[in-house]
Amino acid sequence: MGGTFRKANMIITHRACSMTQLTQDNYFTRKRVIVMRHRGNLANKMIQYMGALAISKRIANCSIVNVSIPEWDIEIPDNTQNERFFDNIDLWTWDAFRPHINEICLLANRSESVRVMMADHLQRMEFLEPPHLYQPLFPYSPPSRRIGESDLLINVRTAEILQGVSHYPLLPIEFYEDVVASTGLNPVFVGQLGDSEYVRQLKSRFPKATFYDSQGARADFDLIRSAKNIVVAVSTFSWLAAWLSRAQTIFLPLSGFYNPAHHREIDLLPVDDIRYRYFLFPLNYGLPEEQSLEYHHRVSGRWKEISRNQVALLKTAAPFLRVPRENYDNGLPTRNAQGSAITFDSVWYAHRYIDAAMEISEGWFEDPLHHYLEVGRLRGYQPVRQFDGQPPIDLSLPNLALNKRATQSSLSRWSIGSTLEEDAGNAVNGDPAKALGFHTENAENPWWMVDLGELCHVFAIRLFNRDRVPEWLQRRASPIIVEASDDGESWKRIFSTDPGQIFGGYSAGMPLVWSSGTPVETRYVRISIPRKEYLHLSEVEIYGLQRPTVAIHGTGE
Repeated sequence: MGGTFRKANMIITHRACSMTQLTQDNYFTRKRVIVMRHRGNLANKMIQYMGALAISKRIANCSIVNVSIPEWDIEIPDNTQNERFFDNIDLWTWDAFRPHINEICLLANRSESVRVMMADHLQRMEFLEPPHLYQPLFPYSPPSRRIGESDLLINVRTAEILQGVSHYPLLPIEFYEDVVASTGLNPVFVGQLGDSEYVRQLKSRFPKATFYDSQGARADFDLIRSAKNIVVAVSTFSWLAAWLSRAQTIFLPLSGFYNPAHHREIDLLPVDDIRYRYFLFPLNYGLPEEQSLEYHHRVSGRWKEISRNQVALLKTAAPFLRVPRENYDNGLPTRNAQGSAITFDSVWYAHRYIDAAMEISEGWFEDPLHHYLEVGRLRGYQPVRQFDGQPPIDLSLPNLALNKRATQSSLSRWSIGSTLEEDAGNAVNGDPAKALGFHTENAENPWWMVDLGELCHVFAIRLFNRDRVPEWLQRRASPIIVEASDDGESWKRIFSTDPGQIFGGYSAGMPLVWSSGTPVETRYVRISIPRKEYLHLSEVEIYGLQRPTVAIHGTGE
């Protein structure tokens, strides 16, 4: 009988054959090999290959295949596809509960026939050898543009992160101003400098600076490597080019995935490298460009330079305060804090309460939820964003949507009802505490709609999200749009939420509530999401009054 063992994110399989049979039948290949599964762009592939090389050196007679980095003419085909291995180790990800590198090497060295499927990014210093050892692997080519010793090369990444990518926040322009002022060096901006408001403001704030737009991955990589003084962008590409350079000083902002509090599975902080100067930022996440620029004004001057010893402490000892009991499941630590069924928006919380975000970055707390449970709620901080300035709901108003006819854009395998009307109707049955009301398919602009039966005056709406589910499931209903119609054809918007705005369900006491002193006259109410997504809620309540009819009296004779 064969067996499969799953440990952390590693899958190890053993075939039930004796080694005698192996040698007699030549059924299994006798070698040790690491098969790369590339993930990401150039720098990600390079780091992955570099990490695999470090591991292979600790496994006897180990080779690496399936490598493709054409920028440096590295092509190693996979010659193992038709071979059978007695032991197979699949490394999908490397998280906080990962097996140590020593354990992986021990397992591989014990077998004469083993294949390690390497799919992890390996973005941790423990997998990297000193940078000078990689110079022959990725030889440097002098760029056509010259960066002088009195220049400060500032690498800029924009492109897709202008839309808001969680691990890749834009860096405040004022941070660059601080570094330039403190060093007295001439700023030279290099990278993705296409037209955007962020770049326009950058050029306005540095009118005498030099700007070099991207010339392609390899050219940009060598240009960064040529500089003596480098400010890296929040980017593995920028980090790797600086790390492989012969720079005298490298300015590294602990923002986004560089911050140990943001992404503990990643460690690209070479604390033993004296070239580095570290600047600690409040915990922050990538936001769309307009929101990022607004946030930069509020966070101005809140970053600070910290020592290499402090960085090492944040990497190894944080959080300094205990993690709340809600983070434990039967005595064992869990990856996602339950938080007593609290509906909590970690991204909004970190950007709203900058002092909290700095305390998290400084290592006192595990994450925004830990901060809220320990001190945030005592300070009166809110767990989610709410609408401001709304009048209270008149509790005497009836729920006009109760048991009314409803429909939706599609059904899914998670739908409770067997028809569109039956599934949609579950959201107006008067039970906001249920686990699920309706569930559409993953489609463009999914929607749900209720027919109030006649024209009504709507004063308030409450939407109950799914309860006791992970934050990412609640975040699907964001942004959400609520519209009104007299005829079901022509629609006008009642309200909408901001991208990323989370609301909760019944037990957490944080449904999405809208109210107005001036009623909206409508018969139909539609809820939708303006992108490709699943739409699912537990309950929809609509409070108001039937529109009064106007009696017409005859004059008589």
